[in-house]
Amino acid sequence: MIREDCRKGLMIMNLADYIGRYWAGAEAIYAVIIAMTFTSVLRSYAAIDEAAYWEIIYPALFCCMAWGIADGLFYAWERRYNIRMENKIIDLSRSEQNRDDAIPLIREQLDDTILRNINYEKRMELYRNLMKYLNEVGIKRMLSKRDAINIISATFVISTIAGLAVVAPFFLVEDLKTALNISNLLGICLLFIIGYHRAYEKSASARMIMGFGTAIIGIVIAAVTILLGG
Repeated sequence: MIREDCRKGLMIMNLADYIGRYWAGAEAIYAVIIAMTFTSVLRSYAAIDEAAYWEIIYPALFCCMAWGIADGLFYAWERRYNIRMENKIIDLSRSEQNRDDAIPLIREQLDDTILRNINYEKRMELYRNLMKYLNEVGIKRMLSKRDAINIISATFVISTIAGLAVVAPFFLVEDLKTALNISNLLGICLLFIIGYHRAYEKSASARMIMGFGTAIIGIVIAAVTILLGG
């Protein structure tokens, strides 16, 4: 019974599922842009010795790996905080005396979503009805150490693979200019593919627009970063 209640709580109050299609894609985008920013610096040099060459390539990959770990730690911390807030809302919803105290917390969670388009009175009515359903669910299980490790591992792997895909040509192709061109092309293609699959729309045209938009924005971010000395 308790397990069933927890499962219901997970389904209803899953307000912070970060390691899903959307955020996994965002993590990969960040890593691709970071790697492209590093490697594109090589275009500024007409000639570069081998030692300096690898001083750019290796840090590009290591930076992606570090980014993955840092993001994973942040996601785990924020997920833990959100679960604690969700449990507090559930507790207040089940309380006879303090039930109204749940409304401000529910508003904090939901007011900045599509629900903001509903007028205030109807939105408050919706929140009060939501409290009735929350009154029937169990407390959500807190994030365990294993959960945190899984989140950190996931972001680390995603960032490392995305970064490795961009720097791989430098390990496989001897000519620097050719390797750089292949690397940039791979980075742009990756941005397009990630953007294409992150689109919520089902139509191919909408997905194509999302893909091209993601690639263009990624290129602009990398270019601006390089121009600013990043």
